[in-house]
Amino acid sequence: MDFIYTRDECLNLEKSLRCEWLETNGLGGYASSTILNCHTRKYHGLLVAPVKESNEKYVFLSKLEPSLRAGDKVFDLSTNKYPEVYHPTGHKYIDGFTSNYYPNIRYHIGDIQFEQSIMMLQGENTVLVRFKLVSAARPVILHLRPLLAFREIHKLTRDNIGIRVKTYVHDGFYKIDPYDGIPPLYFDTSETTSFYSGPYWHHNIEYLKERSRGLEYQEDLFCPGVLERKMETSDTLYFRASLSAPRVDCEKLWQHEYKNRQEKRKKYAQDPYPLNVLKERAGQFIIKNAQNMTSVTAGYPWFKEWGRDAMIAVPGVAFCCDRDKEGFEVLKTFAGKIKKGLIPNYIDVSGKASAYNSIDASLWFFWAVQKYLKKTGDVSGVTSHLFEPLRQILDAFLTGGVRDVSLHDNGLLWAGNEGTQLTWMDAAVHGRPVTPRHGYAVDLNALWFNALSFFNRLSLDLEIKTHTNLLEIIKKCKKAFNEVFWLDDAKYLADCVNDKGQDRSIRPNQIFAVSLPFSPLSREQKRKVVVCVRDHLLTPCGLRTLSPTDFRYCAVYAGSMEQRDSAYHQGTVWPWLFGHYAEARVKTSSNKERTRKVLLDRMIPQLQIHLREACVGGISEIFNGNPPHDPKGCFHQAWSVGEVIRAYHILTCEDDL
Repeated sequence: MDFIYTRDECLNLEKSLRCEWLETNGLGGYASSTILNCHTRKYHGLLVAPVKESNEKYVFLSKLEPSLRAGDKVFDLSTNKYPEVYHPTGHKYIDGFTSNYYPNIRYHIGDIQFEQSIMMLQGENTVLVRFKLVSAARPVILHLRPLLAFREIHKLTRDNIGIRVKTYVHDGFYKIDPYDGIPPLYFDTSETTSFYSGPYWHHNIEYLKERSRGLEYQEDLFCPGVLERKMETSDTLYFRASLSAPRVDCEKLWQHEYKNRQEKRKKYAQDPYPLNVLKERAGQFIIKNAQNMTSVTAGYPWFKEWGRDAMIAVPGVAFCCDRDKEGFEVLKTFAGKIKKGLIPNYIDVSGKASAYNSIDASLWFFWAVQKYLKKTGDVSGVTSHLFEPLRQILDAFLTGGVRDVSLHDNGLLWAGNEGTQLTWMDAAVHGRPVTPRHGYAVDLNALWFNALSFFNRLSLDLEIKTHTNLLEIIKKCKKAFNEVFWLDDAKYLADCVNDKGQDRSIRPNQIFAVSLPFSPLSREQKRKVVVCVRDHLLTPCGLRTLSPTDFRYCAVYAGSMEQRDSAYHQGTVWPWLFGHYAEARVKTSSNKERTRKVLLDRMIPQLQIHLREACVGGISEIFNGNPPHDPKGCFHQAWSVGEVIRAYHILTCEDDL
């Protein structure tokens, strides 16, 4: 599970500044930067934590800048990007980077060998940084300069007169409380250090990722002063920054966290690489939120707790990783927030109104429950906690209780209008959907047919009376699905159908009509759909969202926000779709063993490369449509990781379909 980057790899800034490490704390908080510890995003930070009152994450401690004084020479080990220059250039001293149980940067300066390691504590908004002087011919002086941001992750800080600059010295720790309405920051060290107060601002630090995204990219960071400690060979100093006052020695906390990580790793030690890495990292998405509920954060660094993403991700990140209890709790969390037949599109932990504008999220909930039952056989748990939420959802759809959705006499769901985006392809520019899919959407109705069929089967198995005409609706839905979506001349499914006719765009949404447990299609139709998707949409990184033969196809996801949103579902590759493609492909194959091998041979090499090229050990949200399929978007995405894990299971386990 080691990820090792050599000195030469680190010095190649074009590549190393794209490689990012991530530490998480099980609360939605994180620490992250590049392998050079040169921030390239406003979302990078050493202590980033959710603040319940604002329903947002804040960057508290942006950086901790170390320097070593040996004799009359000072070596700055940090690296920052300023206008037209990098300063300081600490990366030139880096001897290598390793990510195993935690990120570790090694420095080599003449006879000095020095290490910096980072860990976040599980269940606490606390980060620990360990500094170790491996060897030196004579003692050195370590200086540590905290750089503070104290702002929401989507914003930037500028030099201002409103900041309270004073650092309060307590018995064994320090406290700084710069702004009203934001929690204070506490910091301390494992050994006695001298703190020299000297407030000043670092001006115009630049974030290259934000500049490339067409966003504001310059920030001022505040330094309250400097910590100083003399170190000799083999000396170790632990630094802690936290939103809580220190109670336990930080060296003991480090050792305790390290031991816990060793124990957790044993759980996946027998899985082959890269599956063992993904299963371990998948746990980063399952969190206890500010309402003390088990939930799923959709992705790092900027996504929140989104219902659709959680339902799609939980089979992979939980049930395929033997986190059955946590996964079940996630289902209960979202089930408890159902409103008028919908689970929330995202949870607002501040207690304000959560969003209820994704129609398919509630239907994905049925699929997630199906996967839970298949993995655990926990009929009693489903009966006690999930059956009524399933019934509530179905009742709302059947009786017209879901806003913007109508159940037509043919058994199909008609959703939205030209101005709405209610499915997962929800990008909009200037308030207008980029991919209008109102009317009969193929994925929505495939999910609907699956939900109806599953609930009917579950009701029969539990001997619970339900809607008397449910079976009739299922029959109508199956018949109409084929009549409305099947393109007999082209042998694939229309993407959506409305008053303008059939949208014949070749998109991946049709694959769900094959992959879901209950399908309205014949075996031959399923095979044709898979062939179409394979020939037009399949890449080593996942499925494209539009065929390259379409004049609207966007090969690259880049540019301004408008340009990126316009490309989001117009050819951009999404790795989460690979799980459903793999399931559909194997289901329809006449030689399942050979098909599994072909898909594994296609998926694994690209996956092994990707685990080292963006978020170390993680999977990105999206990739460019054209080779070389550069990773883009959120750098560590829950449903990307979950569905790749699930695809791996499908391709290696005979009974996993």
